[in-house]
Amino acid sequence: MHSPDRRHILVVAHRSVATPAIVEELRRQADGEPCDIALLIPDAAEPATAAWTLRRAARLIGKEVGAPVEGLMAQADDPFDAIAAAVRDRPYDEIVISTLAAADSAWLSDHLPARVRELGPAVTVVTPQSAHPAASPR
Repeated sequence: MHSPDRRHILVVAHRSVATPAIVEELRRQADGEPCDIALLIPDAAEPATAAWTLRRAARLIGKEVGAPVEGLMAQADDPFDAIAAAVRDRPYDEIVISTLAAADSAWLSDHLPARVRELGPAVTVVTPQSAHPAASPR
């Protein structure tokens, strides 16, 4: 699936795998230039459930974004280990990390995006907007 004339994007997600925010970000990226997408669920504690989720999410994202999507799954204790292994296996131009809202995200609390930036590719973090945004300071 790795074509030299296309951008290669690794999407990392679990519970936020097919949110409108991640679909919109990938659509924006695909509009810029042709891309191939690999969708990684890095901490698949229940492989059967994760495989089902991955198949459905890959189909949805592929249809909505208009780009091929390859599904990847790992059973790592630390999502960083799965991401590092994926980057070792093939080069990516960008890693898009889809998280839960900041208050609910273990990945953000554990500074996963900062750790992933050390791997080299550009990193984009997609976090859904809070349903109840905080009042702006006056």
